[in-house]
Amino acid sequence: MKNIRKLLLRKIVKSGRNIKSRPTYISPAFLILPEEKVIFKTHPHWIFVAVPEVAFAILGALVIKYMPFFFVEQTFLAQGITVLFASAWSFIMTILLLDWLCTNYYLTNLRLVEERGIIGKRIMSIWLNKVQDVTCKFGILGRIFGFGNIEIQSAGTYGKIVFAFLPSLQNISDFEHRCF
Repeated sequence: MKNIRKLLLRKIVKSGRNIKSRPTYISPAFLILPEEKVIFKTHPHWIFVAVPEVAFAILGALVIKYMPFFFVEQTFLAQGITVLFASAWSFIMTILLLDWLCTNYYLTNLRLVEERGIIGKRIMSIWLNKVQDVTCKFGILGRIFGFGNIEIQSAGTYGKIVFAFLPSLQNISDFEHRCF
């Protein structure tokens, strides 16, 4: 694994591109710069997945329970549609869970990284020395359950990264001390 990292870094350096001059779209799990250390990694808060999962489970159970009443005389058709609906519903719930599991936020000693995607990955990073503004937002539910959003604005064309539904934002001073 280290040999692959070194080989990729050599290719980047030989290509003449300055690594720190633009956002890097490389997974921290796959390629971390030699001087870079992951300080912490987190997922969105558990409520981000629990509320939709429970809502879909209740709605799906109600639909499956009352669906046969629409097909009183055609029991075979009702069974087939119920099985098809239940399998599609469970697929949607699995996708919601996998989306939560595959959304990662990293803080390293050099950059902030957001990694998303179940099959394909979308990775955005901002170098810590390019961060210009950090905004923390949490509403009433965020205060009750302990989650919120952090918007990180960077200089120039880097844009912004939103770390959504971060757990334990009440301890934001700890996050700021680790970052800056």
